[in-house]
Amino acid sequence: MGGLKRAAIWGLGLTWLLMGAGLPAHADEFPVGDKGSMWADPYLIGSYRHMGDIYASRRVPRSGPVSELPAGEPLTIDSFPVGGVAMSLEDYVARARTTGLIVLKDGKVVLERYWHGADATSRFASWSVAKSFVSTLVGFAVADGLIKSVEDPVTDYLPELQGSGYDGVPIKAILQMSSGVAFNEDYESSASDALILWNQVLQYNKRTFSDFAARSKREVEPYAKFNYKGLDSVVLGMLVARVTGKNLSTDLAEKIWGPLGMEDDASWLLEDRSDKALEAPFCCLNARLRDYARFGQFMLQGGAWDGKQLLPASWIAEATRPDRSQVEFGALYPGTSLGYQYQWWVLQGSDRAFSAEGVNGQFIYVNPAKQLVIVMTSVWPQFWDNRLAKESFALFDAIGAALPD
Repeated sequence: MGGLKRAAIWGLGLTWLLMGAGLPAHADEFPVGDKGSMWADPYLIGSYRHMGDIYASRRVPRSGPVSELPAGEPLTIDSFPVGGVAMSLEDYVARARTTGLIVLKDGKVVLERYWHGADATSRFASWSVAKSFVSTLVGFAVADGLIKSVEDPVTDYLPELQGSGYDGVPIKAILQMSSGVAFNEDYESSASDALILWNQVLQYNKRTFSDFAARSKREVEPYAKFNYKGLDSVVLGMLVARVTGKNLSTDLAEKIWGPLGMEDDASWLLEDRSDKALEAPFCCLNARLRDYARFGQFMLQGGAWDGKQLLPASWIAEATRPDRSQVEFGALYPGTSLGYQYQWWVLQGSDRAFSAEGVNGQFIYVNPAKQLVIVMTSVWPQFWDNRLAKESFALFDAIGAALPD
């Protein structure tokens, strides 16, 4: 991950310039802001645990018995190597402003810690981690026969996108962030499409997501290049809502939240406060750390949970391994071995590890070879920090190395 410059990550544009350091260390000193103030300290850390209150959101209800996450042999990590130099975990946590870290080994909790005012009942903002939930809902729709094939043109299901940049684009190309639709997600530019989308839909509720998708333009042919953009995830969310006849929160509750025995409701930000509002498919699911970990464990187990195969293992395998040249290892960013598939980042190596990632340091890291799931939430001072990203994966590697095979 070292040296990765990921401008194409969801965020809020130039507001990152307002984010400072030197935050207080006590829970009662992390105030919660509103839609205007939350993006600057001292409100940012506290607000990231209350996104569902600050913005319009829909509840993702839990149901049924809570699934057990049994305790395993406790793991202690005081320091870890980064480029051959030992780094203190507490130093990393202070700089990364990490709020939660949980580690599952063989389905058992071996480490669970909270910082910066968070605790086990906090609902953490996920940012682009939500994309991986949406792609999994696409998988359920395929398994249920509601989507015949990911090779189908998306306009077979969303005819209102005919004449747009998405006209005739295969669903698979959209899953791979390779739709060919023009969209600028560079948050160093105040004119980026992503910032305009956020402001006009979520911030000020002036337009809908479907309006943006319908007005999109084609830049290159589908599969011609990887271009990470929230608009592709928007179209996937529209697709799931259309074929299921349900909003995304209800579908998530029925397919994942209830069956996995999540311990708390989640919330998902909406484009407006109407009953028919679409959730933000590119971001903004808010949930407890342990519930994110349950989702990671579900992916690790190949779509199985509590003795039942909820989603075909073939979908999990397909969704987490690059299979076209534009998303293969090393093709995304020069000098990296990173790959991409169905809204999941994939790490090259024999472990077949993959991760859901969000700005400011949100991760669901799944390592099948080591039977390891790590969930970490942070509030980095910048939306993406190459140094902190490198240190985060060094921490994940150290955790894996410290655990028995």
